[in-house]
Amino acid sequence: MNVTQQGIAALMKSAVLQQPQLLPEGFEIQAAMPLVRRHHIAALAYDGAERCGLSRREPAMNKLFQAYCSSLLVSEGQEREISRIFAAFDENGIDYLPLKGCNMKALYPKPELRVMGDADILIRMEQYSRIVPVMESLGFEHKYESDHELVWKSPALEVELHKYLIPTYNRDLYAYFGDGWQLAVPSVGSRWNMTTEDTFVFLFAHFAKHYRDGGIGCRHVLDLWVYLRANPELDMGRVLSVLEELKLREFYENISRMLAVWFEGAQSDDRTEFLTEFIFASGSWGNMEQRVLSESVRSMQRSGLGRAGKLRYLWRMAFPPVEALQGKYPVLRRAPWLLPAVWLIRPVYKLLFERKSLARRKRVMDAMTRENLDTRQQMLQFVGLNYDQTSP
Repeated sequence: MNVTQQGIAALMKSAVLQQPQLLPEGFEIQAAMPLVRRHHIAALAYDGAERCGLSRREPAMNKLFQAYCSSLLVSEGQEREISRIFAAFDENGIDYLPLKGCNMKALYPKPELRVMGDADILIRMEQYSRIVPVMESLGFEHKYESDHELVWKSPALEVELHKYLIPTYNRDLYAYFGDGWQLAVPSVGSRWNMTTEDTFVFLFAHFAKHYRDGGIGCRHVLDLWVYLRANPELDMGRVLSVLEELKLREFYENISRMLAVWFEGAQSDDRTEFLTEFIFASGSWGNMEQRVLSESVRSMQRSGLGRAGKLRYLWRMAFPPVEALQGKYPVLRRAPWLLPAVWLIRPVYKLLFERKSLARRKRVMDAMTRENLDTRQQMLQFVGLNYDQTSP
């Protein structure tokens, strides 16, 4: 880890423990700002920096303080909306299982240190006809439907109602998790939870999914460490057994060593250094080039055709499904049969108004060489990851 990376890890640890940590010699908060922004950890960085004694007079600290105040307001709005949804679901007998950030916020010393991009909640699809009027009564608007989610939005919160835990195109993980309800344990009211072990397995599988599909950020690394610290009684024998079944054990062992390097002062090795560099370079969710390369590697492994990913990418860009276009073209929500007309209009619109988008997509296509695909596959295998070998 370089000095900036070490410093950011120390700031995150300081915020989580609410105790000052020793910052590496030569660390400058101003130099860390681009990474702090890309990884959406401003609140963590400010809280940690203040505890570590960094002066509030520094311009970077002033910017972080403003971001912290913004995170505080956003977090309060998110918690308020989540409480309303859960209360309404309880009142109407609608089963729900909170996921990811909905659970992680409570494990941080202050909720604003774990602001969510959105709230993830597993639902039963057979109850969805009852869920729609409840969400509308709460002031939420349906935005679009993806492979595994139904997305609703209010001014304060975006909610992803999960049809199942893992997208179906992640076939190896979906084969294990399915819709997820077989792992659910009843809690209070209409709420369901997973066991501590199953929650961690899902948290880590979600982490691995994003890592291999294009990248994952520091915030999600911290989630793993926070969860493990909060659950020292975790039955690791069972966790490792499931991760072995999912072919994620080797990746977990590498990530576990990386966590020890970041937060426990352990000695690094080639794989932890590689993981660290990739994660810091990824930003919160990776980048388009890495996502497309990953899709190409998946296609190549499944079909044996090196060009399959590129062709699939081209097809998806030219003819996206109706769900992907409903946000930008709301008319498709009322009249999905207009999709072919939108397909015809989009190229003209992009040529006139979105030339930067076209240039970015060209750069992505140029990156999809056989050499880059092989490199991406080797990068995954080096840390213990691969895609399933099932037929498309």
